[in-house]
Amino acid sequence: MNGFILAAGRGERLRPLTDHTPKPLIPVDGRPVIDHTLERLKRLSIERIVVNVWHLADQLETHLRLHADWGTRVAVSREEELLETGGGVCRALPLLGTAPFLAINGDILWDFDLSPLLTYFHPPTMDALLLLVANPKGKHGDFILPGGSPGPLRRLTTRDDNHPFTYSGIQVINPLALAHYPVTRFSLNRFYDDCIENNRLYGMHLAGTWSDIGTPDSLEEARGRWKFPLQTGADYGN
Repeated sequence: MNGFILAAGRGERLRPLTDHTPKPLIPVDGRPVIDHTLERLKRLSIERIVVNVWHLADQLETHLRLHADWGTRVAVSREEELLETGGGVCRALPLLGTAPFLAINGDILWDFDLSPLLTYFHPPTMDALLLLVANPKGKHGDFILPGGSPGPLRRLTTRDDNHPFTYSGIQVINPLALAHYPVTRFSLNRFYDDCIENNRLYGMHLAGTWSDIGTPDSLEEARGRWKFPLQTGADYGN
């Protein structure tokens, strides 16, 4: 299986930090966030990692070249204009191949055993499988799992819906399901809604620790929570 790290975004909510530093290079516990993800992917049977870049792309490309232990296993998909999440994935499809791939947001920290996510994905019946996490208190998610986990996802329609989970930024995607989408600027939410219409978007809840660094508050919280290396059950697949 190949992996894809979404790292092209501008990080508007973290400005001015992201005016001069790409969000995936912001440090937590002394190392850039993207390095923590790369370390975890080394423990999985990932053949190649593709990283899309746009904002401050030269910085990210230079940093990735420092990972000499990965060598040619790390490839860069450089965007001439920001294509958002959907367009960014479609732009990278030639580098990802035709087999299902693991896609991870470049601005998250995570400590999961991903084996159940990878083994549950069945392309004949689903186009994407999203990893869900328990919602922080007072937060609302985008999806519900009406039949329980794992199972088909539905959009959260009202604040009265049962919504204990939120999308973690980790998913498995069937690239053939994206093949007919144009390489243009669009959000993966468009893809998700199309999958929902065809009952082909699934979700799975896994226990584990997860943080995003999308805002100053969440970055501060993450820096107080995460210390590496982790000594937990997340030595994925071992």
